[in-house]
Amino acid sequence: MNRPAFPKPLTRVTGGPGGEAVLIKGSEKTALHDCGMACFHKELIENTENALEGRALDYVILSHSHYDHMGALPYIIKRWPDVTVCGSAKASQVFKSKGATDLIVSMGKTAAKFYEHDPNEINAEGIRVDRILENGDMIDLGDEKLMAFETKGHTNCSMSYFLQPEGILLASESTGILENENKLHTSILKSFDESLESAMFLKLLPYRYVLIPHYGILPQELNDKYFDMYIEEVQREKSLIEDCIKKGMSVDEIFEEHKKVYWNELRAKNNPYRAYRMNTEITIKLLMSDDV
Repeated sequence: MNRPAFPKPLTRVTGGPGGEAVLIKGSEKTALHDCGMACFHKELIENTENALEGRALDYVILSHSHYDHMGALPYIIKRWPDVTVCGSAKASQVFKSKGATDLIVSMGKTAAKFYEHDPNEINAEGIRVDRILENGDMIDLGDEKLMAFETKGHTNCSMSYFLQPEGILLASESTGILENENKLHTSILKSFDESLESAMFLKLLPYRYVLIPHYGILPQELNDKYFDMYIEEVQREKSLIEDCIKKGMSVDEIFEEHKKVYWNELRAKNNPYRAYRMNTEITIKLLMSDDV
C-alpha cells in the first residue's frame, strides 16, 4: 500500500523508526508534533531545520510521554531553547519523576543498541512541559488553529490534536496503529474502556486527513471505517486475553498466545522486542486485575 503524502501545512521530519515527527508550518507560528526516539535526534534536527527554512520553532506538542515519541525532546530543547513544550498535566508529572525519566533513558538506550547507535548519547536532560493542555485548549498558529483533546487508553497522558481549517486529525496511540489497509493493532496500556471512548470521540470529528502514530497519513479510502476497524480490533484482542485468563493461564502463557497473533516481521522491524513484551504484559495484567 502506497502511503499518502502529508497534506500542507504538515511536513514529515521523522529522524528514523519510532513515533512520527511532523512539523506544522502555520502562517505565523510553527509546531513540532512529537520528536521520535533519542537515538535519531541528529536526523530529526537536520530534517526540522531544513523544513523550517529559517523560521523559528515555536511549539512542540506531545502526544504522550513514551520514549519513542519524546525521546529526542532534550535535543530539540537544546537546539531551540525558547520553544514552548505543550502536553498534558500527566506528562508534566511524568517528566518530573526520576523513576519515569530513568525508564525513558533505559528504553532509549535499548532502542539505540537495537538500531546500532551509541547508547551513551541517550539522556533526558531538561525535558519539560511549559504549557499544560486540557480538553478544548487551542494553540494559535495564525490562520491555523490546533485544538487539543485528551484521548486516554494507551496512557493517561495521551493527547490528540485537530488542525483547522485543514481538518487534519493527529490521533494518539490510544486509537491504534495501522499496519496495512486490512490490519491494525491496539496499544492499550491503561484502559480498554477509555481507549474505546477515545476512538468513538475522534470518529465524530469532521476530519479530512488522519495522522496515525508509527504510520503516517491514513489512506483517505479508510477515513470512514478506520475507527470502526479499531473498535472491532479492541474487542477481538480483549476477548483473546480474557479467554486465556478464564483458562487459568499465567501471564507468560498468555503472552505466548498473544505473540502468535500479534507479533510479526513488520512489528519486529519497527519495535524492539523488549518494548513489545513489556507493553503486552502490562495489557494482560490490566485485564487480569479487572477480572479479580
